[in-house]
Amino acid sequence: MSAVLAICSALVLLLFELIRRNAPRVHDKPVFLPRYIHPGHTWLRMNEDGEAVVGVDDFTQRIIGSPTAVTMPKLLHKVQQGEPVIQITNGERTVSLVSPVTGRVIEKNEMVQHDPSIVNLSPYQDGWLFKVHPRKARVEVSNLFTGRWAWAWQETVNAQLQRFFSTTPALMLQDGGLVIPHLAERCSDEEWNALVQEFFLMRDNKEHPCERREEL
Repeated sequence: MSAVLAICSALVLLLFELIRRNAPRVHDKPVFLPRYIHPGHTWLRMNEDGEAVVGVDDFTQRIIGSPTAVTMPKLLHKVQQGEPVIQITNGERTVSLVSPVTGRVIEKNEMVQHDPSIVNLSPYQDGWLFKVHPRKARVEVSNLFTGRWAWAWQETVNAQLQRFFSTTPALMLQDGGLVIPHLAERCSDEEWNALVQEFFLMRDNKEHPCERREEL
């Protein structure tokens, strides 16, 4: 009797093993993390751990061209939504950009600091700039664009840029009327200053964006 029970148990275990091996494997679905765009042309992505990743949008990298330096706030310093915290430089041209979120900087992308061209190659992925431990992200994302609203806003900005340079045909492409890349290297000083004030929300703030020493 014991021998029969042992054989039956062995058969049951073997059956379970065969079922386990032949069962279709369930793969974890990729987690979709929405990206939020600030009107000052920076973006925000909230990670699953609650930390915020900050970068600059494609519009910025097309305007500035090939950056020679990227200046960010120091670690543990406070950043405030809508306040200037980033400088991107290409030769004699510099553009300052605002933070899309309030919080404290916990990490910077060292790869970008050593090789600023990464911002051109991958502004939304490898070219991220820094991470923030946010204070009130759930409230502040309501001030940002995402999804179809972000797309519609970007289309509006592109149209606005075309109107901005409508009197400068040399800075326009023939097909589609898009402004040529590396615009910072081609427009005049007057055009550049007007462009920065018009599109990067720097009209009223003259303070160097990376010299802030505020504390939470």
